[in-house]
Amino acid sequence: MKKRVLFLFWIVIIAISSCTSDNSKLNEEEMATESAALSDLGKTLVVPWNVELNDSTQMMEIKRNPEASMFNLTPSDMVDAINLKYPQIKLEWMKQEGKRAIVKIEDANYLTRESGTEGAMAYLAEATFSLTEFKEIEEVEFIFQEGDHAQPGIYTRERFSNFN
Repeated sequence: MKKRVLFLFWIVIIAISSCTSDNSKLNEEEMATESAALSDLGKTLVVPWNVELNDSTQMMEIKRNPEASMFNLTPSDMVDAINLKYPQIKLEWMKQEGKRAIVKIEDANYLTRESGTEGAMAYLAEATFSLTEFKEIEEVEFIFQEGDHAQPGIYTRERFSNFN
């Protein structure tokens, strides 16, 4: 299982690297984050919640991912897991204030303009549910420039109560 996760992680890294230009090389902090993720193989960087479209009801549903493990993860690790699943959206862990996680998306163009309303809501739901999986986090404040399909603000699980 660990070899499989490591193999998948390398495939994602190679795919991301091949799609970037010389102007977007990883900075030292990003490289350190990736190295730390590789060195700590006891962690499984898989998002614990997935949004799916129910074919029969045409409603979005959020479901627990049975492949995910919260063992030995920090909220910052969860941000890494979200970034592995959604490499087009670079979520950054900023800090935690009380029961609120504060995260930032510097370039939210893909989220707010290219993913569509359902895609943006699915992303925000998965990120919110995944980060609030930690008992010390009850809400997530997303900081990014508002666009056509998503707006910044404070998100809780209740905000997605229309998901079945």
